[in-house]
Amino acid sequence: MSQKIVSKQPATTTQNLQYDLFTTFFGDVADLSNTIELWDAIPKYAVSPRTQNALRSPDSRLPVHEYSFVYATRRNGQRIEHACRVAIQPAAIKIDDTYIDYYPSANEELIEEVIRKIFADQQCGVHDPKNAESWVRFSVQMIRKELKLRSKTRNLDEIKRSIDILSRTHISLYLDDNQDPVYSAPILSDVTRVNRQKYLTDTSITWVARLPALISKSVNELTYRQFNYGVLMSLSSQIARWLHKRLSHNYTNASFMDPYEILFSSIQRDSGFLAYARTNDNLQALETALVELQSNRVLQSWKRVDERKAGRKILDIKYRLHAHSDFIGDVKAANARLRDSRATLSGPPPVHNSLPSGR
Repeated sequence: MSQKIVSKQPATTTQNLQYDLFTTFFGDVADLSNTIELWDAIPKYAVSPRTQNALRSPDSRLPVHEYSFVYATRRNGQRIEHACRVAIQPAAIKIDDTYIDYYPSANEELIEEVIRKIFADQQCGVHDPKNAESWVRFSVQMIRKELKLRSKTRNLDEIKRSIDILSRTHISLYLDDNQDPVYSAPILSDVTRVNRQKYLTDTSITWVARLPALISKSVNELTYRQFNYGVLMSLSSQIARWLHKRLSHNYTNASFMDPYEILFSSIQRDSGFLAYARTNDNLQALETALVELQSNRVLQSWKRVDERKAGRKILDIKYRLHAHSDFIGDVKAANARLRDSRATLSGPPPVHNSLPSGR
């Protein structure tokens, strides 16, 4: 499916059912948002600032970061896995008189999450279902206030730098054995910036950005799910936030009688976050995240149920996760909302084999 190139927000907007459904939640709207099926599976924010510092060349440049992962989805009740590769072209940010390369990391992850939450407010978002384009209007102050509300305070300069990184980082996604990317674009496209002088002249002027085409495709096809954004923003570690989103999107039968089982190797492969040299350090980071999910009432309990070893060396571990009643309630609300949305559209969304180009 081709993607029309647009350099500015559409001059006129019309109400459409797809966007109405995307912005309608079952529960407390302030604490709810949407997971996006494929977009959120891409490990975009996994290279820590410390690792970036170690990788930079003497002239402050970074190489293209490539990472392989598996994207799993369901079509007609069947689980389908795709071997994927993402190539991340770092953003060159001018600081004083020097350009320094950055990969997006934890700050950018949080700010993208906030911008998507803002998009779910119909006063701030525009979705064009025909061209599969989504636009969001926001201000740096809006982002700052939301981050502060969620105890993730960032100052204005930090937020602006993150927006620069999001708009200058280029993501290319390769699916299965394809040599050409099925998707290629910045995380935020066509960002229109408003400086302080213009803002003081007209306080209605805000920043405008186009969201990734994969998000727009998901809005059109109902391949997103409601999840507890408030819980996500309360979590301190990236791996805990990744696990919460994965569970929110995939653990659709969450109940006291149906635990969720997952391998350490799958988490390490697909998240990109467990990159320590020693296996024990990775296990400690993962299990600290599981404890955090337990303390935030996502999990009731968790345990190791199977370990595969070679001598004393741990090769893999299977974890069994039991959902907390709060999370079960979140999943039931998300399931009800999805059923309602599909009924409103008179049946399940169409299945497309193609993915949209980013540009």
